[in-house]
Amino acid sequence: MPLNALSSYTADRVILPRRYGIASGKSFLYGPPRSGKTSLALQFALGFKKPIYIDLANRRLQSDEVQGYLLKMHLEKKVDVLVLDNYHTPIALPHIPNIVLIGQKEACPQDFVPKCILPLCFEEFVSFDTKNLSLKTLFNTFLKNGNLPEIQEFGAYKRLERLYEIICVAFGADTELFLALLGFQSQNTTPHRIYSQLKSTMKLSKDRIYSTLTHWQDNNVLFFLPHSYKPNAKKLYFADFSLSHLLHHNLAAQLENMLFLELLKLGEHSNEALCYGDAGEFIYQHQAFVSIPFATQDLIEHRVSKMQSEHIYVITLSFEGQGKVGKKHWKAINFIDFALGEE
Repeated sequence: MPLNALSSYTADRVILPRRYGIASGKSFLYGPPRSGKTSLALQFALGFKKPIYIDLANRRLQSDEVQGYLLKMHLEKKVDVLVLDNYHTPIALPHIPNIVLIGQKEACPQDFVPKCILPLCFEEFVSFDTKNLSLKTLFNTFLKNGNLPEIQEFGAYKRLERLYEIICVAFGADTELFLALLGFQSQNTTPHRIYSQLKSTMKLSKDRIYSTLTHWQDNNVLFFLPHSYKPNAKKLYFADFSLSHLLHHNLAAQLENMLFLELLKLGEHSNEALCYGDAGEFIYQHQAFVSIPFATQDLIEHRVSKMQSEHIYVITLSFEGQGKVGKKHWKAINFIDFALGEE
């Protein structure tokens, strides 16, 4: 394979548009494994006349070989945009206006703009449909398959196998720990509580588990969402809400994780912080959002009575309606309409 592997990489891939964009200049993409970082970078690079893409994870490539090649291409004016994948060790970069690096967040050079790329939101997933399927069918597929872009290409019998393969490749020696974390999805927990529960069944040091969880959180592989006022209280969510299928099927936990990710999307261009409250509701921009998949009016009113917010959205699978509990106004909307902005 030649050093410039862009043509061979894209030959058998359809690169679909994402909600993210890359501005001209020096960008550093990070995020959970297989979230679409490389495809986004290539979509940007293919808009130029002389793009170069190099995967630094290729073990046949030596650092001096890469640097020599880049210098030669720069001097011969044969590169106007550069994409370096799996970037982890600083190398001499050519002085060109447009460079995209892809790697772990801690490897981001100071003069690059970091940008986190998360998997598909439901709106993106719907936009990729080429079969004119109903929204209900698309939602059921999304819920079953998850939000990693490439997983949509696999049949049901290969999907879990591929998910497990992705985890093993991405996390290596920490795969067992990551799989154990899936049992904590959408639960109230903390790194200390996780360590306390796992130390009897796994060989873990406190330093290792704390540093690993911090690394995964920094790269948005997982999220510890803070409580609105309890400093040590957290809830755990994952960038791919469907991963817990590997261990068990907890529909309520997955739907809550789905709602969390949709709210993250809403807040991508806002300074407002997301947190959760005593009744398990998400709090964002002085409003509450709560996942109640199989809602009834009585169940909604019971949950709403425990919340502090006066404006509450209840995200359901099918129930719709609205009402008041004292001064609190609630509106129930199905997940599809909420995710597509049709509330």
